[in-house]
Amino acid sequence: MRGTFIIALIVIASVGTAACGSSSTSSADKAKSNACAATSDIKKQVTTIQGVTSGTVSPSDAKSALQAIQKDLQTIQAQIPDLKGSIKQQLQTANAAFKTQVQTIASSITGAQSLSGAATALATAAQTLASSYQQAFGNVSC
Repeated sequence: MRGTFIIALIVIASVGTAACGSSSTSSADKAKSNACAATSDIKKQVTTIQGVTSGTVSPSDAKSALQAIQKDLQTIQAQIPDLKGSIKQQLQTANAAFKTQVQTIASSITGAQSLSGAATALATAAQTLASSYQQAFGNVSC
């Protein structure tokens, strides 16, 4: 009886220890997964915006893609506090740099005085976004 009681205590203690240890790792893993999914989606949205120059994507689709990028940047920012290790600094730096580019590009598109001016701004924005994405997120190890 006494042996069974001791075994039960050991099992309970090991389960409790495992649960405590895995929750912080799980939080960091979940944050990394969410942030990396957002970076992948940003790349997809940049590709969508690049389609405007070939005429395969409408300006409204490009606007939706730009809004999705802004949401992804917010997702990454929200995950940063829970990240651990070098990925935290990588995503923090990349997110800040790319966010600045997106804001600049969004204002250049919305500030266009004519439809042709907006189209030109959008074509330039597509190229700039692709380059900026590569510079900002190219070295992030997701």
